[in-house]
Amino acid sequence: MISWNYSNARAQLSMLMDQASAGHPVEITRKGKEPAVIISKASYEAYKKAEYDASYLKKYLHPDNY
Repeated sequence: MISWNYSNARAQLSMLMDQASAGHPVEITRKGKEPAVIISKASYEAYKKAEYDASYLKKYLHPDNY
């Protein structure tokens, strides 16, 4: 994963979005703040599906622990 500071990322946002869309996550850093990551929409949707699936499995396979 490549990492950019906020100021440089802002100046190159279009290019960074293209990289993320191509499957290359981009980390954006700011002084004293937690970094953020730009990922493709497909990667985000896959993450949300996995999160939902894990929640479903936990709820229905182990209902006493939910």
